[in-house]
Amino acid sequence: MSELDETQAIDQVIDRLSQRFPSLEREHIADVVQVEHGQLDEGRVRDFVPVLVEKAAKRRLKKEARESRTVVEQPEALAPLPDGGPDPDPMEVERASREGHGSHLFGGVLGSSSENER
Repeated sequence: MSELDETQAIDQVIDRLSQRFPSLEREHIADVVQVEHGQLDEGRVRDFVPVLVEKAAKRRLKKEARESRTVVEQPEALAPLPDGGPDPDPMEVERASREGHGSHLFGGVLGSSSENER
């Protein structure tokens, strides 16, 4: 992953977390994301940094939200699967949104795909 790709992915993490935590200031969310991102500066393999940053930042923001009784939104693309399964992988959600269609891994939960129907 290039530095530009990583920067764009981190910006998208901030966007997603801002949607998920609408009652928190975007600047605060960006600060949390930057702190988590900074903790991974020494890593040599950069491909998974955005995923790790998002998971760590989401965990911190959820904890803050619980402690302050802040509302946490569940955007449709991040909502748990109907059968109570785990949250979709953030990288899979991002890939699907870039491609403009759902993922075969989630059976079209993120949208329909002509590829999935072939």
